[in-house]
Amino acid sequence: MPHLLKALSLANLNEIQRNVLIFVREHTSPDGMLIYPLKDMGKSLGYSELEVQRALRNLEELNLVDYREGENPEDPNMILYKDEWLDSYSQNH
Repeated sequence: MPHLLKALSLANLNEIQRNVLIFVREHTSPDGMLIYPLKDMGKSLGYSELEVQRALRNLEELNLVDYREGENPEDPNMILYKDEWLDSYSQNH
């Protein structure tokens, strides 16, 4: 049943948000951290860097990720993800 709740709650996200979240979930390290250039993530998913950035900001507003931009454009961005956040979101949506 928990998998059904997750599937239903993911259906509430738009396509880009859902694909970005799945990408983040699949690529995070065991400690829940992902340092990945948004441009490369966009290329992998077929979206622009701006679309990926917007999706991450929206996911952060939903408390599904913690998105931290580098201080300079050349600096990498860091994305934190925990399954507990998805579980909590699933219970509330």
